[in-house]
Amino acid sequence: MKKKARWILLNIEELISGIALTGMLCFTVFNVTMRYVFNRPKGWATELSIICLVWATFTGAAGCFKRNQHYGMDFLVTRLPRKAQFRLRQALMLVSTVLLTFLAVMAIGFTITSTKATSYFMIPYRYINSAAAVGFTSMAIYAFHFSIMSIRDPEGFWQYYEISYDDVEMEMNLEGDLT
Repeated sequence: MKKKARWILLNIEELISGIALTGMLCFTVFNVTMRYVFNRPKGWATELSIICLVWATFTGAAGCFKRNQHYGMDFLVTRLPRKAQFRLRQALMLVSTVLLTFLAVMAIGFTITSTKATSYFMIPYRYINSAAAVGFTSMAIYAFHFSIMSIRDPEGFWQYYEISYDDVEMEMNLEGDLT
């Protein structure tokens, strides 16, 4: 039981995002079926689908940040010497920490001041906007953690980047097929 709770806590962003994506898919398929087969679209399904999209986006972004699975334009960084790469990535992580903390504070403020409600279910927008607060706060916490890791455990910080690049490297053979 303790192991399961720990696993859930460590993967909460991915779980929320996965549930939201599943909900979005179900509500969208249902609404498309109702619209094109029965000519009876349901407004509530669209509303729920949009709410699921917002939660999937922000929590999914946090999950990707945690695992360093965002796309990066690092073709210049990889050409630098190893020590320069490390210092640049360390500086970028510190900048990310500051930026994500700022975005988290702004998202929390935006969530607190939200006054509108959705049209069908009358769900206060603060519950929808809180997805941004959760996502940015989570990313800020991970960025802070990785910034500290870059100082305390440089090799662990380096492996954080190495592992994610090992997963996506592909080579092309002469026929143009990916291997």
